Amino acid sequence: MGEGLLDFGRAPLVKGRGMSVSMPMMERVRAAQGMRQAVVKVASYAHGIARVQGVMDYIGRKGKLELETESGEAITDTVQARALVANWSRDFDRGRRSRDAVHVVFSMPAGSQVEALRESVRKVGARAFPDQEWVFAIHQDKKHPHAHMVVKMRGRKKDKKLRLGKPQLYKLREIFAEAAREQGVPLAASSRAARGIGQKGQSQAMYQMHHKGIVPKVEKQAAEELIFELKRGTLIEKPWEKAMRERNEHERKAYKEEAARFRAAAVKAKAEQDQRFQQRLLKAAEDM
Repeated sequence: MGEGLLDFGRAPLVKGRGMSVSMPMMERVRAAQGMRQAVVKVASYAHGIARVQGVMDYIGRKGKLELETESGEAITDTVQARALVANWSRDFDRGRRSRDAVHVVFSMPAGSQVEALRESVRKVGARAFPDQEWVFAIHQDKKHPHAHMVVKMRGRKKDKKLRLGKPQLYKLREIFAEAAREQGVPLAASSRAARGIGQKGQSQAMYQMHHKGIVPKVEKQAAEELIFELKRGTLIEKPWEKAMRERNEHERKAYKEEAARFRAAAVKAKAEQDQRFQQRLLKAAEDM
């Protein structure tokens, strides 16, 4: 099998630098058009048979939902799921902090066809994880259909283990967006900075805390800082806010420059076409 489209080994660190992940011009265009974004999230990592089995039980609703493997095999009950995890466990690491499996969620916009999602996730698995073993299940308990995939971190080539850093996750979004477009679902994979959005989506931990009525400490501190600045009478632009604003200005400038280049190329092509047409007419006239 091929190496896949994701990097293996230790992922490079990316610390808040908006320009660290390059974005193709077509993705810039899709962002400018306001195309809906592909949503790919790492829900959790799991270590050991019990934890991995717990994730399997969750995505399969303890046997109520069918799981599909990378080979197309259907897992229809908890007995089969437990046998699969037991087979995977032969490659699990002994270290207490090791990651044996990763739980990834792929979401499509509300109203998307379930079969389009199913086929898209199959393609993502084949293209992104050709050396890995994985299973996925489709959930329809929300307005937007979404798929839960569990990927075994240790690949068939035993010396290679999957690691998902920011660049690899961005690439995974690109793969999912491309697969979705092939199924007739127009999705883009542009960064938040390119779209002028500075705030990250809510993490699972934050969501659970809010659901239980707990206000996270970081939000309390942010509120206190805002109140202090309001009392002082000035709101100071934070360094990360400034970086996001400058990144978005850079993207908008790139859009304008690229649009001007496209227009110039179109005018030149039309002029050349008109000239060739005129030459054909003159030659036809001479041949008469």
